[in-house]
Amino acid sequence: MKVIENRALKDEEKMEFQEIQLKEAKHTAEEADRKYEEVVRKLVIIEGDLECAEERAELAESHCREMDEQIRLMDQNLKCRAPQSRPTAAPPSDPDSA
Repeated sequence: MKVIENRALKDEEKMEFQEIQLKEAKHTAEEADRKYEEVVRKLVIIEGDLECAEERAELAESHCREMDEQIRLMDQNLKCRAPQSRPTAAPPSDPDSA
């Protein structure tokens, strides 16, 4: 009878210990789930920010291409007008012919 009581006591202690372990494991799992949800939420925000940043970058690149084209056209216009806008020099006068 004593052996059975000792075994029952050990089993009860073991069950209590396992219940404590189960509670700790549940708490750890809940904490991991909470952290996971927080990371997912942050990821969604960051992905949205990334998408906006990519759109702004594409728009900026488009503006740069437009500006480059405008600069190229202005440069061509200046090159075309430069010879026309220079005053033509009078031929040098010959001192002997006067």
